[in-house]
Amino acid sequence: MKKLLEIFFIVLVLLIANACLFLFWWILTEPSNYLWEAVSTEREYLVMSACSKIFWTKYYTWTLVCNLLTFSFLFYSHNKVVSLSLTGLAACVYLISWLFFDPYVAKNYVILFESQEVSPAFLTEPIKQGGTMTGELLLERIADDQYPRRYYAIKALGEIRYAPAAERLGKILLNGKETEKIRGACYIALKSIRSDLSSKYLLLFSQLVLKNEKDRQVIQRLEKENAY
Repeated sequence: MKKLLEIFFIVLVLLIANACLFLFWWILTEPSNYLWEAVSTEREYLVMSACSKIFWTKYYTWTLVCNLLTFSFLFYSHNKVVSLSLTGLAACVYLISWLFFDPYVAKNYVILFESQEVSPAFLTEPIKQGGTMTGELLLERIADDQYPRRYYAIKALGEIRYAPAAERLGKILLNGKETEKIRGACYIALKSIRSDLSSKYLLLFSQLVLKNEKDRQVIQRLEKENAY
C-alpha cells in the first residue's frame, strides 16, 4: 500500500508540473499577446505560426528537463548513481536546447517583433523574451536604413545589452546623416550595453557634441526626458 501511495504521489507531482508548464508557455505564447488590433491575414498567419513554434519547442524542452530533474530528486535517497545520471541527462538536454533550439526560437521571436500589432511601448517585448540570441538577427537588420522597425530594433539591442552591436551602433551614432531619432536610440542603447567599445563610441560622440550645438541639444533632451 505504501508503495502504491509513493507511485501515486510521483505521478501526481509530474502531472501537476507538466500541466503548469503547459499553461505557462500557452499563456506566454498566446497570439493575442501580439495582436491587439486586426491585421492582414498574412501577418496574422506569421504571428500564429511563430507562437506555435515557440510554444512547442519551449514546452517539450522544459517538460523533459523538469521531468528528468523530478525523477532525479525522487531517486536520490534510493540510488544516487541513477539520480546523478538523470541530473546529467537533464543538463545535456538543456545544453542541446541552448545550442540548437534557442537560435530557432530567437528567429521566431524576431518574426513576432516584425509582424505584431501592439502599442509602441510593448514593441520590443518579443526581443526581450527571445534574449541575446535575437541580437545577431537584429544586427543584420539595422544596417538597412529602410528597415520599418529600425528604431525599435536599435532600442531592443540596448534593452538586451547585446555587446556585439556596439560597433555598428557607434558608427550609426557618429553618422551625421542619420536622423536625430535613430542617433538618439543608438546613444541610449550604447549607454545600456556598458562595454569598453560602447564607452569608446560614447566618448567620441561626447567630443563631437561639444563642437555641434544641434547634437548637444538632442542629447540634453534625451538625458532630461530619458526618451528613446
